[in-house]
Amino acid sequence: MKRILVQLFSLAVLTAAATAQKNETHTFSNAEGQTLEDRILKYDFEGKQVTLEKKGRVPLKSFSPEDQEYIIRWNQVQGFQSTMNFKMAVRKRTWGQLKYEQTITPYYMDAVQVAGKKTPNHKIIMIDDYEEYSAVLLEADGFEISFRNQNSFPIENLVVESKVFYEQEIYAMPDSLLISSQNVYTDVTTTNKVRFLSETIPIIIPREEITMYSECAIVANHQLDRSVLVSTSTEESEDGEEDEDDLEDDEEEDEEEAEAIEEATETIEGFGDWDDHSRQRKGKVIGAWFRVGIKADNGEMVWRELTEPSSLSKKVSWGSSVEPDTSKTVNLFPGK
Repeated sequence: MKRILVQLFSLAVLTAAATAQKNETHTFSNAEGQTLEDRILKYDFEGKQVTLEKKGRVPLKSFSPEDQEYIIRWNQVQGFQSTMNFKMAVRKRTWGQLKYEQTITPYYMDAVQVAGKKTPNHKIIMIDDYEEYSAVLLEADGFEISFRNQNSFPIENLVVESKVFYEQEIYAMPDSLLISSQNVYTDVTTTNKVRFLSETIPIIIPREEITMYSECAIVANHQLDRSVLVSTSTEESEDGEEDEDDLEDDEEEDEEEAEAIEEATETIEGFGDWDDHSRQRKGKVIGAWFRVGIKADNGEMVWRELTEPSSLSKKVSWGSSVEPDTSKTVNLFPGK
């Protein structure tokens, strides 16, 4: 046990020394204008004592007001960079879901633009031999990041930036219903999107826990199935065999259904193969990237970064060139 404690103490000393080596020499001054070039090793927030590399322990009040601010800022940066004293954790959250389903009889609309008329003439033909099921599932997905300040002093003016990366499939829609026979509705195009948010936390006092949230990614999953309404039910006699009259009736019904389907297909000739018009598009969240920063004494930002999942940085970068999440309106009637 003693050996473990000694090793931990040695590691802490080496870490502190490595940190001290990274600290820049600063020219301090007092109220009388006397100056001293030295490097900060430690600051005791409760005792208001500064430990310098050359001078040793010096009371905070001995320094000029500007240097006091410098020392306090240096101490906050050190406390913020400590993963043991300033803890951060990221979790994925689903904030809402909405599902809309409906089953309808599809229709074909024939539109003709007549010269001199602003509104085109149109005719709607109901396709009674088909049934169309449509379902849309919308999910509001995002991430939360929690902070816990376990330092004995407050951390001020934290900047929290987040990016949510996600994919959304969109349909390769035709430009016009009149040329839809030339399009395959199952074609989809995947787009990469990102939502960015930046906020500031004025202060986190000791032992305080704060939760912040990323932007919300609205992911849509759409399923559309179009099927032919064909009855396959048959009646059987008590001995398990179908009656001849029933068989004849079934054959007649099958012929009538086939003729009806053929007639419907002829009615919508030029509108494509309706059996191929089932379609589906999906979306998914790839992950979130959080950057949390504090301004150092030299004016530059010191950042700590977290990603969920941890492998996200292998797929994207913070400066990834992705499309902004702007809504797109598909106009099925060009010129209107």
